[in-house]
Amino acid sequence: MAQDVNVEDSSDSDKTVPYSRFKEVNEAKNKTEQELQALRAEKGVKTPDQQKEERAKTFLKGLVKEQLEAEKEAKRESETKAQKEFNGAVDKVLDINTSVDKDTFLKFIEKNSDKYGITSVKGAMKLYKDLNQIKDETVEKTKENLAAKPKLPKSKGGSTVETDYSGDKNKSYQQIVSEIIAESEEQGRK
Repeated sequence: MAQDVNVEDSSDSDKTVPYSRFKEVNEAKNKTEQELQALRAEKGVKTPDQQKEERAKTFLKGLVKEQLEAEKEAKRESETKAQKEFNGAVDKVLDINTSVDKDTFLKFIEKNSDKYGITSVKGAMKLYKDLNQIKDETVEKTKENLAAKPKLPKSKGGSTVETDYSGDKNKSYQQIVSEIIAESEEQGRK
């Protein structure tokens, strides 16, 4: 048995590799693997893991693209629906207010919606009418003011006493003139 043990011990020592040889073989193996990966990268040959990763990326890109297209379509549909509702509301309001031009009214809404906080078509029509009414009233007042006689200032040198002529209805022209002359003579004496 002693011989058997010795045989086994000698075979174990034959199987062990010296560290220097192990290091040399390991470095050669690592270098070969690096060269192999570099060649695969140059040729475009991919490992199974790289191929799986690429398929997963392609799949995810497809999913994201589908989701974005679905969101775009939903947004487009909601905008189209909102535009149809808006046009319907505008037509309904303009049917009631036939004197208002559609293009002018739409430009008014577009220009003033943020400025006045317009939230509905009915509110926009009320505001449009009110502003036009104020404009028309201002134009009318301006025309009246221009056509009216100018108001002259009162004389500052005259008397402040107002004369009551209501009793002159029954008097003749001669009587009124003589009274005025007498009053002015009295004022001249004072």
